[in-house]
Amino acid sequence: MTIGNIISGTLRPQDLIPAFLDEVRDRAPEHYTQLCASPFGPIPAHAMEDDEAEWWDSEEASYLLEELQDLLSECAPAFCYFGAHEGDGADFGFWPDWLALEDAVHEGEVLKVGDLADVPSDWHGTVLLVNDHGNATLYDEAGAEIWGAV
Repeated sequence: MTIGNIISGTLRPQDLIPAFLDEVRDRAPEHYTQLCASPFGPIPAHAMEDDEAEWWDSEEASYLLEELQDLLSECAPAFCYFGAHEGDGADFGFWPDWLALEDAVHEGEVLKVGDLADVPSDWHGTVLLVNDHGNATLYDEAGAEIWGAV
C-alpha cells in the first residue's frame, strides 16, 4: 500500500476536501458511496463550481473535512497514521508512526531486522526490515509487503 503525501501546500477546505474524497474513493469505496449518495455528492453544486463560495467556510464543510480525516485514519495501513506530516502542517497523507512501531518491536509484536535472511524460520508475525540506508519496509506474517518508506 502506498504511504506518503496526498496533498500539500494548502489548508484550504476547497483543496483538501476533494483530495480527501478521492482518497476515500480509492481506499474505502463503500464509505465513498455513502458520502456521495445524493445526486451532487457531499459538496453542493454551487461550491463545486466556485471555490470562493461561502460553503467552503461553513460548519458543514468543516464537519465533512473532519469526517473525511476520520475515515482516512481508519484506512491507514498498519503502524501508520493519516494527517499532517510532523514537519509540515500543510502536507497531508499517510505517514509511518515510528513511535508505535518501535513500541511494537520492543514488545515483541514486530521483529526488526536488517536483512530478511535474519528472520527466524519459526517467526510468524510482522517484520520490519530496515536496510543500511535507513529505508524501512513492513511485511505481514505471510511475507507480503504492507508498506515501504524511503
